[in-house]
Amino acid sequence: MAGSTAIVMILGGKPGVAVVLVLIAAVLDFLDGMTARLLNATSEIGKQLDSLADIVSFGLVPAAFIYKILQFQMDVLPGDSIWNTPAVSLLVFISVLIVPVFSAIRLARFNLQKDGADSFLGLPTPAHALFWTGIYYDMIINGSFYGQEISIWFILIIMLVLAVMMITPLKMISLKFKTLSFKPNIFRYLTLIIGLVFIVFLMVPGLSLVIVTYILLSLVRIVLT
Repeated sequence: MAGSTAIVMILGGKPGVAVVLVLIAAVLDFLDGMTARLLNATSEIGKQLDSLADIVSFGLVPAAFIYKILQFQMDVLPGDSIWNTPAVSLLVFISVLIVPVFSAIRLARFNLQKDGADSFLGLPTPAHALFWTGIYYDMIINGSFYGQEISIWFILIIMLVLAVMMITPLKMISLKFKTLSFKPNIFRYLTLIIGLVFIVFLMVPGLSLVIVTYILLSLVRIVLT
């Protein structure tokens, strides 16, 4: 519901509401599995329905974010720019579709992953969606990203890299704690602490840096373990 409504808000030119809805979807996604396990209300159909909802909230919504970011960038270019030709605009739109496709693959693989694993295989779709939420908000509301203009090529390259990361079997940090001990959870604590600092000082745009931190710490953990 939150994801579907967010898409309507994005298309309706209400970015603030769309961002709030995505954040609500992310919180609910974090809580629903835990709640189901606590209540012993897990089922196979619930697992599949959860993934179908995630395709919308964390697959279609970030694709809409990226398209709006690219559209914003193309609108400020000169009218005779190659990016504003019908053919190129169509190619840009088609390229954005890689996001929901790769998100669906990532979610399908997650459903096949054994419960209780201490790592995610590939960049989680909620993390991917939150990365684009930060950029979308700053670009649409403030017209730049941390005061800097970013090129269309940069957005397209980052889109491709992160989409591929979703389906690449890299062991990404899971934020599910089995114990509160510091040593086995050092990377989880670092992710949460650094992420909290970014959110406190940068608010919504800080989400992008939170996910970059999460990716970097996951890669460091891979190297060290």
